[in-house]
Amino acid sequence: MKVSVIFLSYNHAGFVGDALRSALSQDYAEYELIIHDDGSTDGTQQIIESILAQEVPRHVRVVIAGDGKNHGLVEAFNRAMSASTGEILIHFSGDDISYVDRLSRTMEVFYSHPDVMLVTSEAQRIDDKGNFINHPVYAAEDKIYSYASDPGHIYANSPILGATAAYRACVIKNFNPITPGFCHAEDNVYWVRALLLGKVYYIRDFLLAYRLHGENFSENERKWCHATTEILQAAHLEFVRKHSLNFLQWEIDIVHAHRNGLIDKSKATQALKTAKRDTLVYSLLVSSLKVEPWSKWFWLALESIKCGGFKEFNSKLKLRLSQRRRLRYWNRHEKWMTGRLTS
Repeated sequence: MKVSVIFLSYNHAGFVGDALRSALSQDYAEYELIIHDDGSTDGTQQIIESILAQEVPRHVRVVIAGDGKNHGLVEAFNRAMSASTGEILIHFSGDDISYVDRLSRTMEVFYSHPDVMLVTSEAQRIDDKGNFINHPVYAAEDKIYSYASDPGHIYANSPILGATAAYRACVIKNFNPITPGFCHAEDNVYWVRALLLGKVYYIRDFLLAYRLHGENFSENERKWCHATTEILQAAHLEFVRKHSLNFLQWEIDIVHAHRNGLIDKSKATQALKTAKRDTLVYSLLVSSLKVEPWSKWFWLALESIKCGGFKEFNSKLKLRLSQRRRLRYWNRHEKWMTGRLTS
């Protein structure tokens, strides 16, 4: 199977050298490297050009997909994916370091499991200086996830981290490009598409070092851990609010998959119900934490119950009624956030 490494960068001058070298030194026989720098202004592009002028192995074919302009994360993915020709598309970021066997380990799974549409792995967190950040791993062994075993969870309870993801091309090519503004991030979309078409495989081993720093593509986590309580809470509420936007893209993709014969009506109906419930639960969480008017809260709660979210109704009602529970929620979140970034 032909492999395309999708390498995205944006203002990663301090990290892109190590990241790109890790993409060029994979122990896989042959692959193409699609590089999309999203209009960096800090010298990232110059560092990439310098490395490519000296360090490209013969078995790697480099394609430059960027046009020097800043398009944003989702559009950068769209452009890089459209430039790829591989049957397997593997995401590399300009601030992470992939271990030398990442491609070979990933491809072993795709070869041995034809029904797997997405392969993800555990990632070792590191800080901006490359120091390890301790954190618990997700599972004790490799696992396979699907809607057949867990239709009531939008990600089938699989761990989701786009930096570790590899996709069969059909996850991208069988759908229209992601609509900017219709989702929180690209992995939220591709995970659901993969589960609509097949299964997700999780490799429990570390296949890359995932860097947490102040300019991450997806979130400014390092800044949060030094922020005031008010700023951290506002950032968390905004993160949750943006997650609720995912339904816009999920609905488009589910309907598209059904109309084009990729899934049957039963699977489409269940997926739409699960997607709507996920969105409503996140919206209900925001409403509870912000203590919004009961009229709005009850509307969200009733809509959530219609989609099977009775358990979430109970927990969010307690949160809405109790200031002590809300304070406990924020204390747990702040402890979790600062602990995972500084331990």
